[in-house]
Parts: sequence; structure tokens; C-alpha cells
Amino acid sequence: MFYKNTGWKLVVRLLAIFSFAVGFSLSSLAATEEVEANKIAVTRLIHAMGIPAEFPGVAREVFAENDIQLRNEFENLVYNAKDSVLSELALPPHEAITNRINTITRILGEGDMVAATIRVQGTHTGNLYGIPATGKSFDIESVAVFKLAEGRIVEAWYMADEATLLRQLDVRLPVRQDGLINLPPGSGNVRSFDEALVEHMANPVDTPEYRHSKLLLAYKAAEKPADYNFTDRPYAKLLRSSMEKINDRGAELGFEGNHNSSMSGKHELLGNFMSDGGLAMFKFRLGAVNSSPLYSIPASGNTLNNWKVGFAEFDGDSWTNAWFMADELGFLLAIGNAEAMKFLVDDIG
Repeated sequence: MFYKNTGWKLVVRLLAIFSFAVGFSLSSLAATEEVEANKIAVTRLIHAMGIPAEFPGVAREVFAENDIQLRNEFENLVYNAKDSVLSELALPPHEAITNRINTITRILGEGDMVAATIRVQGTHTGNLYGIPATGKSFDIESVAVFKLAEGRIVEAWYMADEATLLRQLDVRLPVRQDGLINLPPGSGNVRSFDEALVEHMANPVDTPEYRHSKLLLAYKAAEKPADYNFTDRPYAKLLRSSMEKINDRGAELGFEGNHNSSMSGKHELLGNFMSDGGLAMFKFRLGAVNSSPLYSIPASGNTLNNWKVGFAEFDGDSWTNAWFMADELGFLLAIGNAEAMKFLVDDIG
């Protein structure tokens, strides 16, 4: 009788374990399917952004009724023109930029979030937020981060490389009639990397995604975990640095150094992070004071507060390639003096 009861108990336990495993697998499969469906919705939107005839229909299908746009694609251009004559002169973006092609270069998702890097090509044929048509083509990079619910986008956040856009169009940011530098609001939910790392490590999972996110958070955290073994950067190759265009311009003008020497009190706060297979990303805000010159730009003493985004490519658990992009135009606008406004483009005429 003892063996019979023990045998039944063993069968019950095995069935319970099997049921849990099946339930976990089905739950995991459903989560994976949701992420893939979200990426498809985002892919449709990004491609349609370059096709005026298709965009309205696609937008109606992929955006939720009360969606929120947290940041504009050309945020600094938008706010520079806001409440001024410049906005009255501007055409809708799809009319100011024609022949637009959006090419997704990276895309990943986790939970209800999706992020992508995008190559944006087009021709500047109309007034773009106060910039008269130049007829010039451009080829820039952009980032987009989305939150979805029930397959529809409820939040959208964009950041285009506006500094490179102005460089390629060979124009400066238009001057407002009131002479003001109208900075975008420095809003956004952020927290310390240390807080996010502690929370992440409190729920360990034996997956590549868990380990990849842990490494990204540890890289920026002040308190490193015991198994963080890097004394230098934890990635093998830097594909793009966050302030690459500003540093390139400084070198072009014959100056040495980099943007870091212009700041004091530097700190970074985390917005989002996610991992998906061999790709991970994080979005964070830089805070600092412009206390020293930036190349030819004298220090203004102003507070700097702008977004950065990083994407990480992994081979197994090795971080192979790192790609960063910052709001470089916003960085210069925050410095806020005449030299900063003229920095990107040579004197015209």
C-alpha cells in the first residue's frame, strides 16, 4: 500500500510539473508572439512614414485612439519654430520632405515596448519648420521607441539626427524674431541606473536577454555587480559615439579633445531598456553643466539635459558592437550662446 500511494503521489507531482512547464511554455510563446506582432505594427508605421498616400490609413490602424507622442522626430526644429512666424511659414513635414525612404536598420522588442534605428533619406523641397527649401538630399539616422497595448501604439518617442540634417542641408537653425532659444521641455520618466540594476537582478532569469540587459545597466551604474569584470568599455567595437558629429566638427575646425571636457557634474538617468535575442538597447538622459569650452565655443555655465540612446549587438554573451546617438543639436542649443548656434555650419556668404 505504501508503494502504491507513493507511486500515485509521484505521478501527481510529475503531472503538476508537466502542467506548470506546459503553462509556462504557452505563456512564453504568447509573449513572444505579442512582441513579434508589435514589431510588425511598428515596421508598418515606419515604412509608411515615407509614403504620404499610405500613411493616414496605416496610422489609423496602428495607433490607439488616445495615443501620446512623447517626442517629435525633429524635436528641436519643432520647438524652435513653435509660437513664431517660422511655424506659419512651415509646410507639413511630408510636403517639406519628399522622396522619403525609411529603412529599418535595427529593431527589437520586449514586453509592450519596441525600439528601432532608422535610416532616413529624402529631399528637402519645402519649408521645414522655418528652413526654406534647399533642394538638397539628405541621409541621416533616427531612433524610435514605442509602447503598445493590444497591438496598437499608445506612446511614440522619436529622435532624428538633426545636427547631421543641418550639416547636410548646409543651413543653420533659423533665428526666431524674438531672438529666443526655445528649448524643448526636459521631461520624461527617468531613474538611476543603480536602482534599475538592483531591480533587474532581484528577478534573475537564465536567458541571454536577462544577461544582456544586466550588462547594459551595469555599464552605466555607479555600483557594479561582483561579476562585472571590465575596467574599460565592455564592448569590442564602437560603431558610432553619442556625440560623434560634434566631435567630428571640432576635428574639422582643427581642435583637439572631445565634448566630455566641456562638462562638469555629469550624470545619466535611465529611461527605457530592453533586450531581444542578440540585440539590446537603452535610452537615457545626460545631465551636466557646461563649465568649460567646447572646442571653439566658450562655456556658458548653462545646464545641459538631453537624450542619448544606445544599441548593443551581442554574440552569445559578448557585447560585440555598440552604437550610440545623442541629441547633439539639443546639446548645442542648451549651451545657448552665439558660438554654439554657428558651430555646425560655416559662415554663409
